[in-house]
Amino acid sequence: MRALALDFESRSLGWRGINDPEFVDGRDVLFRVHEVGVCGTDRALAAFRLGRPPEGEAHLVLGHEALGQILEVGRAVESLNKGDWVVPTVRRACRPPCASCRRRRRDLCISGRYTERGILGAHGYFTERAVDREDDLVRVPPGLIDLGILIEPLSVAEKAIARAISVHEGEPRSALVLGAGPIGMLTAMALNVRGYEVRVHSREPANHPRAALLAAQNIGYEPVLTDARADIIIEATGSAELALAVLGKMTPLAVMVVLGADEGTGSVPFLRMILNNQTIVGSVNADAGAFRAAVEDLARFDRRAAAGLISRIRFSDLERSVAGPPLAAAKVVHVLPDPLH
Repeated sequence: MRALALDFESRSLGWRGINDPEFVDGRDVLFRVHEVGVCGTDRALAAFRLGRPPEGEAHLVLGHEALGQILEVGRAVESLNKGDWVVPTVRRACRPPCASCRRRRRDLCISGRYTERGILGAHGYFTERAVDREDDLVRVPPGLIDLGILIEPLSVAEKAIARAISVHEGEPRSALVLGAGPIGMLTAMALNVRGYEVRVHSREPANHPRAALLAAQNIGYEPVLTDARADIIIEATGSAELALAVLGKMTPLAVMVVLGADEGTGSVPFLRMILNNQTIVGSVNADAGAFRAAVEDLARFDRRAAAGLISRIRFSDLERSVAGPPLAAAKVVHVLPDPLH
């Protein structure tokens, strides 16, 4: 098979031949990769700002967002069948498992020894076929196959929203989402179907197609942020400066969940946060409950709006998407031919 991989010795990105995946035990599932999504994490990997190959190897097959169809199931697989469509989760538990991984919350791993498909210590899905354990796959209902590639990024948003609601000390009704990338757009849509009054702030102009997608769902869009008042704030921009600026303007009881902000410098209004019972929370990855919520919410979304997030292009253009400048679409999805040549 061919795969798009990073070579950590030559510090290069390119296509290479790899072996077919193999079953390890009876709970394994073989699936054909049909679509793969590209996000900022893949571009950061291509720039060697993060990531590591599997132990004992020099290369890492990229790709953590995938949609595939099952070709074969192991003898002990109970919940999945040949022909089912699936989305893989990303993180795998540390070994030996820490307290979080033992209770199946590997998204909360406290040892730091976890692996992540296509990111940290485990090969990803930018290839033709893959094997995963049954527990690491999420079944996609037949009616959602065309939107299934959104499930993994949406699961990140679902975890953040659930965390914000659980922490808030009042009755949150309004939400501000920072960023109109795929995570930001999906977060806004998930909050919207829950009945929140949602606004999105991003630097794209007011006439940008993403702003039009939001407007069609009665979600406000603000290229210039003049009012940071909201019960729940979800940061999905990668900008520490913006997060810090908004932190200083939050209303009483407000909760901010930070998903993308990198290291930054600035003042943190601790006294104001204390006096106003405000909370800031970090969140990464997603648990099984978040993936289930993603499937449920995807079925509730405006179908035209959800499809409008996706731009499908050839699998052969994958290297350009990963290493080149970001494309205009919210979610760039590459479709594999059958078979891949």
